[in-house]
Amino acid sequence: MPLWVFTHSQDTFSPSEKSELAQLLTNLYVKVLIPAFFVNVQFIELGPTDIYVGGEGRSSSSKYTSISIYHPARGFDNDASKKRFLDKVDSILTPRFQEKGMDWEYFIQETPRDLWRINGVTPPAAGSKREKEWFQLNKPTPERESL
Repeated sequence: MPLWVFTHSQDTFSPSEKSELAQLLTNLYVKVLIPAFFVNVQFIELGPTDIYVGGEGRSSSSKYTSISIYHPARGFDNDASKKRFLDKVDSILTPRFQEKGMDWEYFIQETPRDLWRINGVTPPAAGSKREKEWFQLNKPTPERESL
């Protein structure tokens, strides 16, 4: 269950931009065999008195997002896979955010899989037959590729 939480200033994202980002990020995971139904993307809008950077409040005209990315479903095997993933994330975020003249930052936290539950149930082991059955519940359309 990758979970992406965009905590952002008011009016930073339109509904169509949110939808587009959610779809692009979901496709990023589906391409590496993570079922779409594992991917969660949330947008949390905060007011001008709710975001402080360096002790200073962000102006109401300043567009900003902090993105927290949680990875309990899979971890990175090596530094090369981390770099490939970060490069793909940047290829999605950077052009969209630069065009809007916004500031952003993100981090990824890898969580031990045994600390993850869906509706109180422990998900099947990565790569197991049972997990593949779960994956069949949501047949992805994008071509597969490796991170």
